Amino acid sequence: MKNNKRVVSGIAFATAAVMVCGLAQGQSFNFEGPTYTGSAAGTIVTGQDGWYLPAVVGSQDGNVFTYAGNALNVAPNPNGGLQFEGGLGNATGPARAQHAMNFSAGGVWTASWDCTGRWNGAALPAVNNIGSWSMQNSATTRYFQQLMSWGGAGNNYQPTTSLPADHLPLADKFHIHWGYFTALSPTVIAFSVPGPEWLDLSIDHWYHITCKWDFNAAQILEVSIKDITAGGPTTVSDVTALGWYLQGGPNSTFPLPTDIRIFAGGAGDVSAWDNLVVAPVTQSCYANCDGSTSAPLLTANDFQCFLNEYAAGHSYANCDGSTANPILTANDFQCFLNAYATGCS
Repeated sequence: MKNNKRVVSGIAFATAAVMVCGLAQGQSFNFEGPTYTGSAAGTIVTGQDGWYLPAVVGSQDGNVFTYAGNALNVAPNPNGGLQFEGGLGNATGPARAQHAMNFSAGGVWTASWDCTGRWNGAALPAVNNIGSWSMQNSATTRYFQQLMSWGGAGNNYQPTTSLPADHLPLADKFHIHWGYFTALSPTVIAFSVPGPEWLDLSIDHWYHITCKWDFNAAQILEVSIKDITAGGPTTVSDVTALGWYLQGGPNSTFPLPTDIRIFAGGAGDVSAWDNLVVAPVTQSCYANCDGSTSAPLLTANDFQCFLNEYAAGHSYANCDGSTANPILTANDFQCFLNAYATGCS
């Protein structure tokens, strides 16, 4: 299993170097050593790099696994290193891992992560939810959720506690839905997708997910998905016209969240996570892609952030401002290098 490295204009940056992006603001987690200790059987993530088990009745610990020989039988992530975080729900309850995140700056933020889900149970799934990424506290704050689920078809399928009659009986496909709130129902979560690219996804495939949202407007702005196992295209969707709001609805006055959480659902459900990046969007210095505020502002993390934006096809990566197709080219990498060399004044 190779420890994947990204190369920009001949300069290599190992994914293991991307650990913390501005402690007071954004952060990034790739679950690699030496910060994280993993094993084929799984090493509890609680107590590692600030992760903890939330005080929710029945919660099980998530674990850091090596891709090689991992007990969850999770397939290698083409963009992964040597390790990932994974959870397996059991009869006692779901697996959860939570981490504090300083969202106090408000404004526009982005997050990205690689994820996959699978079924490791003996019988068919009995509950719907495979796993999720969310902001916390979900009871009281401006949050949204990304949910992997079994069953159902169509853009407006609403995940439920028990599986509907039209679920896929072999648990060989899953869906990724977005959980959001509406102007008419600002405290009742709804689930949907912006297009068919989010439905009938293959187990043992890893998907790169991104999201941009505005805490002030309390609205989800943009989401994207890419099948990184199959090497397919990135589908970017501007969802502002869909009215997907954070809890509390438009211009919510709910408190800002304080944590992020990754979750694995019912007994036999597996969720796996890697390459998590959460950061505020800043326009004060283009090269400070990760929005860090502590010195030094520019680090290898900014190169990784730029690569994530480029891979997702986001407009930020159009550094040279080109308008002719293809919009994103090698020129944008050179443009970013020039901006990095100039620094932040």
